[in-house]
Amino acid sequence: MINKIIEHSIHVQNRINEFSYNTLKTRGGRIGSGMGMLLEALWGYYMNLELMEEPIEIAWMPDHQYNDFVCLEKGIEWIPDIRKGEICRIEVKSMNSGADESKAHFDVLKSEICPTDLLLVLSWEWKKISEFHYIPYIVDFFIGPAIDIIELRDALHLARGGVFVSPDNCPESSCNCSQDFCKYIGEPLNSSLKRERLSGPPEARPSAKVSYAANFGGLLRMIKTSSEESRAIFRRIRLDNDTAHRYISFIHRNYNAEELNQFTKNEWLKIARMYNPNILSSISKNDLYEFVKSNPNYQDLLRGIM
Repeated sequence: MINKIIEHSIHVQNRINEFSYNTLKTRGGRIGSGMGMLLEALWGYYMNLELMEEPIEIAWMPDHQYNDFVCLEKGIEWIPDIRKGEICRIEVKSMNSGADESKAHFDVLKSEICPTDLLLVLSWEWKKISEFHYIPYIVDFFIGPAIDIIELRDALHLARGGVFVSPDNCPESSCNCSQDFCKYIGEPLNSSLKRERLSGPPEARPSAKVSYAANFGGLLRMIKTSSEESRAIFRRIRLDNDTAHRYISFIHRNYNAEELNQFTKNEWLKIARMYNPNILSSISKNDLYEFVKSNPNYQDLLRGIM
């Protein structure tokens, strides 16, 4: 049934964009307008329209629980505390591709989700549709098992020198945890041993003015690499995990500079020559990249570079 949600997602994107054209046309387009939250909500409503003939439906998660939506079996009692009636839960994030960097964070801990839970990311922009008018327009999306993205994120966090709290390395001296239990276990700390989530150890607060560092789980930032070790881990996971490959490809489609910088000029030349063996080595890295990404399935070839 999870595959039904994935299959219908492209139709949901098209329906939201049609609604935007008919209803949300406006003068100007403001980054930071809160429009991303509206698109996230519309996804739930339009997915239900797509699922009318299916035995499942989408519901809002109650109160302040982490996930935005839950996929339920129709006609079955739903008890959130024990997940009765649930197929999966869905966290929705939106990224404005016109912003310098997405503010969205995916910082849920691995221990806080189930293997069936999904992550949905919408990439959108203010699209000009006339001389004066714009609409919020979804240009791309990713949807897949959240746990695979968590494992990619966490492996790269460790490669950047970060750690996760365990009973042996908890920086909180006054939490009074028992010897075999720590209430902060699994919380991410950065390479300076400062907490990355508000729920982390209070004594690991970055400063009196800043409660937590908030770098962990940035949808764009979390797949950046800055060392040979982190690049090797990034490429191994991309090769081994189909969901990670799809997520990386999604981010790189929408943020080309990240993809360009992930590979050396010689690596771009190697891929370019798979399409044209006679391409010259004197061509610039930027021009090699533009040539490569104009070809079909180029990201599948990038997946094989180790």
